[in-house]
Amino acid sequence: MRISYQYRLKPNKEQQKNIDNTLELLRYQYNYQLAQR
Repeated sequence: MRISYQYRLKPNKEQQKNIDNTLELLRYQYNYQLAQR
């Protein structure tokens, strides 16, 4: 049996900005790697 937990985050504006920036960089890298195939 596999158990998983989900947590709702409530980041402040600065934390949200950092999260958005990190996700954008990861998306860019993922798309770049797909293009290299």
